[in-house]
Amino acid sequence: MYFLNPWFFLLSIFIAAVILFYFFRKQYVEKTISSNFFWEQVLNEWQASPWLKKLQQNLLFWLQLLALLLLMFSLVRPFWYENAVKGEHIILVIDPSATMSAKFENSSRFETAKKEMLTLVDRLGEQEVTLIKAGEKPEILLNQESDLTAIRKQINNLQLTYEHEQMEKAMNLAVSLASNKDTAIHIYSDGVTKEMVSKNMKEHYVEVHNIGEDSGNLSLISFGVASFENQITGIAVIENQASEEKEINIVVKAEEEKFFEQKVSIAGGQQLVIQIPSLPEKPYYEALISNEDGYAADNQATSIFTESNPKVYTIGEVNSFAVKGFQTIGAELLQTNNGKKLNENGILVVEGSDINDLPRQPIIFFNNNKEKVKLKEKLTAKEDQLLQYVDYEKIYIDSAVKAIEGDWETILRSGDNPLVQKGQVNGEPIIIVNFSLSDSDWPLQPGFPIFLYNSYQWLSQQTGFLGYFSPGEEKWININEGKQKWEVFNQQDENLYSFDLTKESFRAPIIPGTYQAVSGDKIYYFSVLLDDREKQAKVETAFTWNELQVYEKGNKKSSNDKLWIWFAVFALVFIALEWEVYRRGHRV
Repeated sequence: MYFLNPWFFLLSIFIAAVILFYFFRKQYVEKTISSNFFWEQVLNEWQASPWLKKLQQNLLFWLQLLALLLLMFSLVRPFWYENAVKGEHIILVIDPSATMSAKFENSSRFETAKKEMLTLVDRLGEQEVTLIKAGEKPEILLNQESDLTAIRKQINNLQLTYEHEQMEKAMNLAVSLASNKDTAIHIYSDGVTKEMVSKNMKEHYVEVHNIGEDSGNLSLISFGVASFENQITGIAVIENQASEEKEINIVVKAEEEKFFEQKVSIAGGQQLVIQIPSLPEKPYYEALISNEDGYAADNQATSIFTESNPKVYTIGEVNSFAVKGFQTIGAELLQTNNGKKLNENGILVVEGSDINDLPRQPIIFFNNNKEKVKLKEKLTAKEDQLLQYVDYEKIYIDSAVKAIEGDWETILRSGDNPLVQKGQVNGEPIIIVNFSLSDSDWPLQPGFPIFLYNSYQWLSQQTGFLGYFSPGEEKWININEGKQKWEVFNQQDENLYSFDLTKESFRAPIIPGTYQAVSGDKIYYFSVLLDDREKQAKVETAFTWNELQVYEKGNKKSSNDKLWIWFAVFALVFIALEWEVYRRGHRV
């Protein structure tokens, strides 16, 4: 045992003083008293507790002596050496993926990993710490930090991201950050194998903390809906990852209304395909496994009902250049004479002069108003998705027709004459072309089918479905540029956050599920899907790699001086006892 403050042993002089005081205390002479009448009460108490009087002579001395000794030892702070955390540079790698949300020890694997990391930090001396989050893009949160308070704060602030971990990339990053100092790498995950470590970290000391236990996970592998023969049907694939047979209850609902429920038995390690017939038309559907299995993230999946490649319908007489243009881009083109009787979803191509009686569907409208204006000024365009990769400067347009009144966004113009506009009619998107294709050479240029393709994609996106995203995915979206302020809501209609598409990209939530993005009076549905690799919740065995690796810091010992706290506590206890013994003895 060693002492941090040995000079406090000089306080032993006070202990010697107490001993001297007891040597020089008053000595009383025994006298014979003829009567004990006045001492009767004192004698009664003496007989009631004779042990107290006998002990008081020496007990006060020993209690005072012990209290002083304990106080002195708490001041000199004795310590001893114990094994230190290996390495002068400690690299911590944390897995924030969805499987780390599985239950373990009354919390989750991720929270348990954070507790173990904090325990490791408590054992550190003057070592430096680097913290890496192994997400889709590994991120360095701390770099060679020695402030333990800052390290603990960063660990406590760690959150699950539900994205699939790129552990091999994180390992390579950790190796690149390993300085010339002795480095020890600690990986906190649930599925790191020896093969992964041997491949990426051959020469480094690595401790892999695989956290969790196999609890017989049930996984909803996939779920989707589609329209078939005028009916909406669905299909779900469920996997029983346990070793024994289990009975599973699957539910399909939409907007909190249940439409399908079935109980099935699946053998251990097997998959089962479930057919879901005849669902009512809803914007989206959600499939759920209602069984409790310790890992809930893969127990639900959503499918948004939409036409991913909508058909194109021409109504009445449409310029042949437009028809051939859509055929060129591979769209399925159908002709009809009455759009009002059209029951299927799709994009309409219409040529006319009046938009008041148009069906409630996405439309490309070729304005054939008889009132024309000769164009004299060059074409100017607004940067827009519709004209992406279109060389509009080479387009020749002889004349334009009178524009339709309305709140439109002009994309292409010649002076004050709008040529291509877009907006909404009856809540549906519309693109208006204010010139006849016969009065232009545009259909003969490569830019024309590109324009039709851009228009087809834009109108398809405006149908209310943004698409599928991975947790936390960021993407630039160009939809309805006139209203770029978006609000994101979950299924409980809680406002999660907002953003402005003119200043930032669209960012999906991290938790899988169905969400709504609201822009003005338009609602767009989108789904956040769990990565297929996160639907396996198995746990690998923890291990140490290069355990016999010699590290300078690892050969030393770290000091533990926490014993002084107990010395101080017991000293206070003995002082309290001494006071009580003195009080009772004085009263007697």
